[in-house]
Amino acid sequence: MLPDWFVAGLPALPDFVVLATVSLLAGVMRGFAGFGSGLLMAPVFSLVLSPTDTLAVILLLHVLTVFQILPAALRTVDWGLVLRLLVPALLGVPLGLFMVHSLDAALMRKTVGLVVIVVALLMLRGWYYAGRRGRVQDTVAGALSGFMTAISGIGGPPLVLYLLSDRSVTPVIFRSVMIVFFFFTQMATLVPFTLSGSLSLYQTVFVVLLLPVFVLATQLGSVLHRYAAQKHQALARRVCLVFLLVTGALALLV
Repeated sequence: MLPDWFVAGLPALPDFVVLATVSLLAGVMRGFAGFGSGLLMAPVFSLVLSPTDTLAVILLLHVLTVFQILPAALRTVDWGLVLRLLVPALLGVPLGLFMVHSLDAALMRKTVGLVVIVVALLMLRGWYYAGRRGRVQDTVAGALSGFMTAISGIGGPPLVLYLLSDRSVTPVIFRSVMIVFFFFTQMATLVPFTLSGSLSLYQTVFVVLLLPVFVLATQLGSVLHRYAAQKHQALARRVCLVFLLVTGALALLV
């Protein structure tokens, strides 16, 4: 027999169907590309849940399922690249928080979304950044990711564009870097979120209901990635760019 608090928190069936459908699409996206699932889920989840509950459910779903994809990612990840991106990103977060009241978050989100769409379309047409790459460029990309995460919650697209434009980064390395990078940033968000007392039993209801869907979808995305990365690397990169277009459109429209 289900506890009373669990039954009381159950969503209406139409709401659950919508959340489950979005979780399915987001899980496939995450399993395949290693990024973008949170941005896909957040706008729809926010129609049913409060901002705090939305963030908590998305974070918990990602952390609880990361062990599906993390072990394989750890075997192929470029740790040097992860650290060159992650440390500046973590430093960029407090800078963004400091400036969050000085900048229009919605305007920033829409501006980044528009830039992401334009650049992703150009890359789908064959254009790639051919400038210098090194520690300085990695630091800038990482810091921008952290800054944009704090300002508007979309730190992923700038980083994804930077890595996808590097043809020396294979789809396997790209995905593993994304998985490890976002694992650390999500944990860095979840720990203080938990310590602040922002987690609740109500959020647990949604996590329990959506977790099986997200697990199966992530597994499906991982299988599709292994197939594409082994035989169709160009296709895998193009699919990631299409996913990036989706995240850019969401940032622009929401």
